[in-house]
Amino acid sequence: MPLSLPRWAAELAAGLMLAGTGAFFLIVGGRLPPPDEAGIPGPGTVPMLLGGFVAAMGVVSALRALIRRDTAPVEIAGGKQLVAIAGLLLGAAFFESAGFMLATFLFLLGGFIWLGGADWRRAAPAAALVAAGLWYLFTKLLGVGLPYGVIGEILFR
Repeated sequence: MPLSLPRWAAELAAGLMLAGTGAFFLIVGGRLPPPDEAGIPGPGTVPMLLGGFVAAMGVVSALRALIRRDTAPVEIAGGKQLVAIAGLLLGAAFFESAGFMLATFLFLLGGFIWLGGADWRRAAPAAALVAAGLWYLFTKLLGVGLPYGVIGEILFR
């Protein structure tokens, strides 16, 4: 049986969670080592910028919820929310062993189909393109090493 809350309470909780998550990345990013050369962004620059943005948007969302006080009921812990949480947990659990590309592809494919209601013939190419684009962004443009997992075992044996 799904749980129902007033919309303002759900939005307040979500905003506070976002603010806390953003603050965490802001703090952790600030603890990363400084850049090697002055004037060049260091390893903590992007986490701090994104953390600050997420924290600020969380605070804005929480304040809007308090100001509006929308009492319309919102279902939480329903089917779609549980699918999303299960997908996140499975994606995190198999990220190293499956590798970035496979884990991201399967996570997106499941989300597009079960959460977005997309047909698998449209969801599969979209998930593949997004996963490949993210891999390119992180590995080639940002220089982040991502796990190859099963695909690396097959390709590089």
